Amino acid sequence: MKVELATKEDINGILSLQTQIYRVDLLPDNAKIILSQLFDSNSCDVLVAKENNQIVGSVFIFYLPIPAHGKPYAFLEGLVVDKNHRNKGIGTALAQKAIELARQKNCYKMIFTSGLNRQDLHKFYQKLGFSKWGFEFRMDLS
Repeated sequence: MKVELATKEDINGILSLQTQIYRVDLLPDNAKIILSQLFDSNSCDVLVAKENNQIVGSVFIFYLPIPAHGKPYAFLEGLVVDKNHRNKGIGTALAQKAIELARQKNCYKMIFTSGLNRQDLHKFYQKLGFSKWGFEFRMDLS
């Protein structure tokens, strides 16, 4: 298994994986266009984990510049491992590579959000060195 930066050729595999964590009917029709635009942006990296040239995991890392800090922070989003390849260290490898990239881009912190009841996910990130910090206040806009 190897973890690498995704390319536009990986779009279909990435979107296929996303349907395992998001309801299929919630993926917008223009998801391919949006993902393609992310590849052309300096504000996001997408990592994929591949086994035998098949995408078995992916994660998005968004970089948000914060003027008060003079550097960006990294926001981890959509880390998913194919349901048939879980518990093999793939998620850990993706997260560790994401942390490495964020450090290379001089980010001062990395955050992720999850539901309050996702105790399994909380433990996963705590093992990686993340800690609970603050609260998320949210307003769904659509």
